[in-house]
Parts: sequence; structure tokens; C-alpha cells
Amino acid sequence: MITKDQLKKEIEGLPEDLLDQIYQFIKTIKRDDQGKAKIRSFKLKGQFDNINIHEKAYK
Repeated sequence: MITKDQLKKEIEGLPEDLLDQIYQFIKTIKRDDQGKAKIRSFKLKGQFDNINIHEKAYK
């Protein structure tokens, strides 16, 4: 298993001109919280219209 220290050591050994490319690569693969799917809501005139269904589902 690769650790952060091993990755840092490898990055430190790379030429300076590649650092920008490496940063861009890491930035693109980094998990983005904005990419989460949103739950659509519907007004069905019933018991679930005025509650937080996400909260209820994960209690």
C-alpha cells in the first residue's frame, strides 16, 4: 500500500517543470463534494411533503 509520505518523496524527486502538470492531475481526480446527486422533491399533497426525507432515511 502506498502512503502519503511515499507519494511526497516521489513528487519531490520530479523536475520543476512537471509540477504544474502533476498539480492539475491531482486537482482533477480529487473528490468533489459538489458532484453529489441531489434528491428531487415532489409535492404529492401527502405525508412526506413537509419533512426532510434524507434525514428520515439515514437516522
